[in-house]
Amino acid sequence: MGMEPAYLLHQIGYRYPANKFVLDLERLEVPAGKIIALVGPNGAGKTTLLLLLGLLKKPTRGDLKFFHSDPWQSRELLYEKRKEVVLVTHHPYLFQGTVFENLVFGLRVRGIPEPEWKGRAEEALAMVELDGFEDQPVKGLSAGQSQRVALARAIIIRPRVLLLDEPTANIDASMVSRVESVISEVNAQLSTTVIFSTHNFSQAFRLADQVLYFLDGKQVKYSHENYFSGRAETDGAISWIEPKPGAKIFFPGRHQGHLTVVISPEKIEMFPASQKQTIPGPNIFSGRITRLEMAENNLALLRMSGELNFRLNRPLSELDKKGISLSSPVLVRFAPEAVELIRK
Repeated sequence: MGMEPAYLLHQIGYRYPANKFVLDLERLEVPAGKIIALVGPNGAGKTTLLLLLGLLKKPTRGDLKFFHSDPWQSRELLYEKRKEVVLVTHHPYLFQGTVFENLVFGLRVRGIPEPEWKGRAEEALAMVELDGFEDQPVKGLSAGQSQRVALARAIIIRPRVLLLDEPTANIDASMVSRVESVISEVNAQLSTTVIFSTHNFSQAFRLADQVLYFLDGKQVKYSHENYFSGRAETDGAISWIEPKPGAKIFFPGRHQGHLTVVISPEKIEMFPASQKQTIPGPNIFSGRITRLEMAENNLALLRMSGELNFRLNRPLSELDKKGISLSSPVLVRFAPEAVELIRK
């Protein structure tokens, strides 16, 4: 990638002692100084990966390098490396006392001179729009305020790596853009590597330099929005699943049992709904465009909501030519061969 990796993971595996869940990553390189988003459904492995990257859990197997060193080499090295990375969890824990006492805890542990604490606290609280909250007792804070205090407590130590588990899940909609701005500011001003998990693909694409997709403990190629599960049936030549009653997805071969399939956003075609009688099937679904965003290279990122929901990528010129815009009724189509079976 042409730059120093913050993390280099090779053949990483992690298993919870009382759980069958396994995180299984062949290779993952996270470049330093970038913003990385982890997306995937609940149980995909995002939080487990953040715990490994935060050096809070040791991989069951494999090699994890943090800025070229193995932090698990010795207890002393692990202690030092943990000072360089901070994880803000989905439901952060705040210590009893005031907001200020929470903020300066990490500074005290890291030996930052006390005269610096006040200025750093004011700066961190300003970034999360909680100016003047230093003397507030944490027990009186709302869930959203607690989340922002936890974010400020992470920012104040100016970590080398900032890990965020669904950073906007517990805050008011009016504050989402502020937290997103903080992520960008910390990355730009402090050159901090930021890795965050989210269910919001739009947010991931908006903020991140790189988006990584996870399913069942593995990194996969596509967003989870085009995953569908069901019990497969076959006529001997072609098979199908029915994720919702009346909505069948067809794919080649003879398959039975429970399957999950994925369709690449690039392999889904789109047409105006008025062409319904002229488009041959199978795998044709109708709906409306409920999200439309611009990406690089004049590519439009779209979400169609209808019989089934799909995310797809189409050239902007194609949408203009077909007269498709936000809220347009549309058809999507993909070949049976575009359906990929990813697990049974």
